[in-house]
Amino acid sequence: MKFVQKNDCIENTYNEGIKDFDYISIITKEKYNDGVTVRVKCSFDKFGAPLIVFTDDYKQLEDGTYQYGLHFEVVAYEGGCNVWHIVPGKEEKNPIDVTKVNAIEFPIEDKSMIDMEVTIRDKKMFIRVNDQSFVAEHEEIPNQMHVGITACEGINQFYEFEVE
Repeated sequence: MKFVQKNDCIENTYNEGIKDFDYISIITKEKYNDGVTVRVKCSFDKFGAPLIVFTDDYKQLEDGTYQYGLHFEVVAYEGGCNVWHIVPGKEEKNPIDVTKVNAIEFPIEDKSMIDMEVTIRDKKMFIRVNDQSFVAEHEEIPNQMHVGITACEGINQFYEFEVE
């Protein structure tokens, strides 16, 4: 599972080995403080969910891959933007427990450029996706965090990633 480098972006692919699209992330080694802003320019083909991820909880597994513990996802998709709080599940059949923190509905056309920006301040996420803005709040948002991007649910392209 690796992103594929294209001329103007990176992109995930369909994985024949798992008969599904690769769910893959790039995350900073550096931790950023409360007040961080992340900007991403991305798109998806037909059906997809490019996202910005925030966590202070991940570990390397025996096979060399990494796994998130507690993390938050700000996800663009064809119906708008969802914000998820995700933690490891307590049961083997449910590897993660997912809770929707907030959402905003508006259409996003496939293959269109999506401009996402998230600022974390005082346990709140100030979110802008294209010209739509909203706030999501959660007491478990960390004060210091790694930030990154994830390709989820289809083919996703990432053109720019900026941390301020």
